[in-house]
Amino acid sequence: MATSEIKEALRTAANTVAEYVKDCGVLTVKTHTVEVAAGTAPVLAASTEIKLDGDNRSVVPAVKSADGKWQIDTALYDLHMQNVQAAIAYRDKMMAAMLGLLRGG
Repeated sequence: MATSEIKEALRTAANTVAEYVKDCGVLTVKTHTVEVAAGTAPVLAASTEIKLDGDNRSVVPAVKSADGKWQIDTALYDLHMQNVQAAIAYRDKMMAAMLGLLRGG
């Protein structure tokens, strides 16, 4: 392999890793609901955004009761959090694999 081909291969690999790291910078999970019988489009019901530095933002479905207290839709919240945990585990696995490749192992 010629030196220019090696340099190009390394440049391509570095660009691929840089794009992946950029994509991993923010983990976004969105949970939608759909009213099946009505045939309507899915509606965003909950979302979570987690940055690599640990900052996060979540939006969850809630209503205020007659006495002014917030009530969370726990079934939907639980489903959303399962999706968040699965996404975190997947990102961790992919980052570990990427680091392993970079370390040569």
